[in-house]
Parts: sequence; structure tokens; C-alpha cells
Amino acid sequence: MSAEFCYLIVMPNLKPDIINPNGNFTVDYMTTTGNVYPLEIGHAFVSSRLVPVDKKVTVEACRNGCKLYGRNGGCPPFSPSFSKICRGHFLVLYAKMLTKYYPSKVLNGPYYTRWVFVETFMTSLTNRIGKNLASSLDAYFLSSGNCHSCRPKRCAVKDGKPCRKPDARTYSLEATGVLVTELMKDLFDTELQWWRPKEPDYIPKYMMKVIGLTRERDFDADETKRAIVSALGDDRITVHEYNISAKSFSLRSI
Repeated sequence: MSAEFCYLIVMPNLKPDIINPNGNFTVDYMTTTGNVYPLEIGHAFVSSRLVPVDKKVTVEACRNGCKLYGRNGGCPPFSPSFSKICRGHFLVLYAKMLTKYYPSKVLNGPYYTRWVFVETFMTSLTNRIGKNLASSLDAYFLSSGNCHSCRPKRCAVKDGKPCRKPDARTYSLEATGVLVTELMKDLFDTELQWWRPKEPDYIPKYMMKVIGLTRERDFDADETKRAIVSALGDDRITVHEYNISAKSFSLRSI
């Protein structure tokens, strides 16, 4: 259902700055090995001042839960605060994959195998989309994980040296203090899910990767949609449909 064939009814008790409907693309993504996985690529717009931020919380989580703390140039304590880089308007984009589409050998494998499966293509996909959007929309990009800009070379920061590509360095949403779980709940009414290392039989319903872009001028919905389609322009990605559906709006077909 496209925006041209919908009308919007703003529901009560909503944050007034969330003025644009969320949109999502249904796509098939083919890996380099030829396997095809269905993904949902969604986005929403929000004023930067409404983005939930608590850098003390996210830095402490990184310090206690991630081995890359202090060992990657895009991670705390090297990452700036969101308030230092936000530019007034914010675009949130996510990739979502249902775990029922995972290969059985992955679902039956150990925690590390399940985690690597997502990181192998979903993180690289969202980061590639984000970098393309940053260029086409003249925006600042925040990634979904640690900085990969020097790969395949080893991150210089890991060896106690200065970043060798500071202009290409990327920071994740969490590294700047964004509370991504709260953000996704506010914008999409969606709960982030994770694998549980201590519960090998637990399988989440889906996995998501989230990125963000910020710029001074407002994001135009049509311009952004075209930019996302262009960013998805890859021989291994097939876009099937575009839908409008948001927590902030009730959509009804005319």
C-alpha cells in the first residue's frame, strides 16, 4: 500500500514531533553463496531532541558486555556523545529477519554461530545502506556496530595507536549514547530481541539491526524513499513492495 493511496489519521497522545509515517520495504537478499533470505527494511523520522539518550548507561553496558570496549576506534571511550553530532532531524532505519528463515545448522548451532550469521550479512548490509544514504541525503551516519572502515587491516586503536582513517571512522548509535531499545519501542512499537548465551534452547522470533542518520534540514519522505531504493540497488537485493505503517498513524485504504 503506497502513500498515494492512503490517508492519515493522527492518533491521540502522540509525540507531536513524530510527524512522518514509518515505511518499510519487503526485500529478498541473496548472500554471496547464493542463499536467499527475506528481510524487512523499515524507517521512520523523528526530531533529534526526542531521541532517547543516556551515554552513561550505554558506555557502562559496553564496558561490561563487549570485548571491543577501548579496542576499536568507533567504540567507547573514543565515541562522541549524541548531542555533539546530532543535527536537528533524525532518520532511523532497521533491517529485520525472522529466525524461522535461518538455516537449520545455524539454529541448531552454538551461540557464536547464531551471532556470526547475523553479523556476516545484516550488519554489513545496513552499514552499506547507511553510508550510501549519508552521501545521497547529505547526512551524518551512525552504524549498528563497531567501526569496520580499515578492514581488512587490523584496527590501529586495538594496538594503542591513533585511528588511521579518522574521516572514515563510524560510530554506532549505542556508542554515542542512544538507547536503541527505547527508540525502537517509541517509533515502531517493536521490542529488540537477542540470543541468550546461557539459554541454548531459546530462539528469538526475529533479529534486527538498527542504524541512524542525522542532518540539519528535515528529511523529505519521498526523497528518502527514493534514496533507500537507490541504496538497495544491488544485483543481490530484490525489492518486492513498500508499505506505510506506523505506531503514530492509523492508515486506511481509500
